[in-house]
Amino acid sequence: MTTTATLVLDFDGTLCLGNEPVLDYARQLTARLDNEAAAEFMRELTAFLNGKPTSASTFDALDPYHVVKILSREAGIADAERDEAFEQVRENLGYGKYNMSVPAKFDQLIFSLPREVEVVLMTNAPETGMAGILDHLRLDGLFDEVITGARKPTGLEEVLDTRLESRQPSSILSIGDIPKNDLAPAAERGCVTGYIDHFSRPWSKATVSANDLTELYRFIDEWAIKATS
Repeated sequence: MTTTATLVLDFDGTLCLGNEPVLDYARQLTARLDNEAAAEFMRELTAFLNGKPTSASTFDALDPYHVVKILSREAGIADAERDEAFEQVRENLGYGKYNMSVPAKFDQLIFSLPREVEVVLMTNAPETGMAGILDHLRLDGLFDEVITGARKPTGLEEVLDTRLESRQPSSILSIGDIPKNDLAPAAERGCVTGYIDHFSRPWSKATVSANDLTELYRFIDEWAIKATS
């Protein structure tokens, strides 16, 4: 079957939902700080998760993981220590150690798409633990391609440009929760975009926005029919 349309999906924050990994990531790093500094670190992260960042440095953070990166650097934690903690979190995800979820009936959405639609999962997270994560969340086998260490936004630009050599921009729908990484390259090329806005930070260039992927199912269905007809 010839592919005539592409659905590009982000992973963390779009398909993989839950704060336990980022909270564990933060706790591993704050264990290196004194009690007062650790408490302030967690307060700022919690405020961001609640959609009410309390500091200038976290206000423009891309997502909760970025908040942890920012705060840990401000606290003087070495990059090597942070990388080690992040790697451990990804391994734990792969082992199913966190209580995570996926948008309800996501598998049914994918199975309902026309066969001409390819589904590409793109994440900047490393390959570490990914196979286990997909299996644990019952997502294994739902994607035509899984790209880890994707280097978004640059990696997304490459995926888009390859497909746009022979197709119209309307044949591509990119969905994610970080506009800079998941949506901007697609919007710049005239492709369709879906913004998952968890923290009430609107992005005006998105074709459509929602708080959760489930709210976009009907939109995805309608796009897929038009893109393959």
